[in-house]
Amino acid sequence: MDGVRRPATAARPGATLRRAAILLVGAAILGGVVACSDEPAGPAALPAVRCPEPAVPTELAVTCHRVEVDGASLAVAVLHAEDPTGHPVLHLHGGPGGRAVADRHRWLAPRSPLLAHHDVVLVDQRGGGRSTPSLDCPEVDGSTTPEPGLHRACRDRLDAAGIDRSSVTVARLAEDLVAVREALGVGRWHLHGTSYGTRVALELLRTDGDAVASVVLDSVVPPDVATHDELPGGVVEAVSALGRWCTAPARSCPVDVGDRLGVVLGRLADEPATVTVRSGDTVRLDDGTFLRLVTGVLAGPAPHGPAIAARAIDVAATSPAEAAALLLDATAASGSVESRTVGDPVAEGAQLSVECADELPGNDFGVPEDLEPQAWEDRVAAAVRERWLDVRTLCALWGVDPSPAATRREVRSDVPVLVLAGLLDPVTPVRWARHLVRDSGGLADAVLATSGGWSHVPSMSDPCAAALVADFLDDGTRPAPGPVDCPVPN
Repeated sequence: MDGVRRPATAARPGATLRRAAILLVGAAILGGVVACSDEPAGPAALPAVRCPEPAVPTELAVTCHRVEVDGASLAVAVLHAEDPTGHPVLHLHGGPGGRAVADRHRWLAPRSPLLAHHDVVLVDQRGGGRSTPSLDCPEVDGSTTPEPGLHRACRDRLDAAGIDRSSVTVARLAEDLVAVREALGVGRWHLHGTSYGTRVALELLRTDGDAVASVVLDSVVPPDVATHDELPGGVVEAVSALGRWCTAPARSCPVDVGDRLGVVLGRLADEPATVTVRSGDTVRLDDGTFLRLVTGVLAGPAPHGPAIAARAIDVAATSPAEAAALLLDATAASGSVESRTVGDPVAEGAQLSVECADELPGNDFGVPEDLEPQAWEDRVAAAVRERWLDVRTLCALWGVDPSPAATRREVRSDVPVLVLAGLLDPVTPVRWARHLVRDSGGLADAVLATSGGWSHVPSMSDPCAAALVADFLDDGTRPAPGPVDCPVPN
């Protein structure tokens, strides 16, 4: 169980054996190291606390800790390598408001081969997971649409408890992680950021770059992109990629999935449907809600996520209730990994604080007043723009100040970086990764790898993506920029 350690028996595998092992464990590979000239050092001992349940069967030592920072107590887990000869790896979870400590089984069962030589550090960032104070909002759980009244109730409860909602920002999260590094006695480490964790990784690269040896940015959120303004076009690109994905003979989804989605969105925009799903819940299904459900499922691992999203779009033309049930069932299944983890995976209050302070500023939210969607691309973009109204409404009631403009400027660094992006990703579109690597030019030593078979955060689910990450972090090997030679899952 957690905390038990037995003598190491395995020697370090070569590159060929390592790649074979990675293909077997797939989603367990989340990070690693690049060979560096300085001598690696593992985390120093800190007072241990009990790890959260459920315990994970493992022969490795797993220690959990609390690191006190200004105004918060951070939950930390260190997964100790058999023979820690490499620099530690800091995994930066997404969200924002996500968690890592309770999800340590993703590294341990099955065990990542990277743990043979590299300690892995998991941190629940401020406001989320087991860190305190928590900005979780149980008031909004179960809601399929943003409801201001429920968020207002959460805000009022947090304020009554004296919790500073404005303390959760990208800059503060990065400051906290520097404090964690120092508390662990780590001189240099490697960053593996996923989804919004990439935004925090880039801020660490900006503010604590001398301590960073290499970086993997999987499904990146660049600081200098107006994410809300850019998202409609990115979702259109992901739906177009889904149509191309459906052209494979082994798949049964419709290749004209974009046209079909446009028809469904048009109908739901004109006349929303009230549907009762298998759970017995009643859901009001308009174009914005339906697209939220579709993109949430499309963001799941291929082939299951894209296949279910395409199937739901096809079914929605005749049965919106059946389509909603398919999407909600898939969403519920994706929220639990092998039923190992309990509790809320996202602290909605922390997510909203970062959204309002760091992402909302810099977007102009301009929409033509006379916009009349005609093509399917226009209808998708119009449905995505409904999120703008939700974001602005929720941020108006949440009431946190914008972060300094400096946190939204491009990051400049010559640290080696590998960027992964899936063409099917509707959450962090591939255009954002291309902007980071090709347009901004701030990362002097970055390589972008893309694939038409990847969606959101491929290194957590796709064996080929995991292998690319491990090769890079092991010895600095990176693929040529552009599409990678990875098999597309059927």
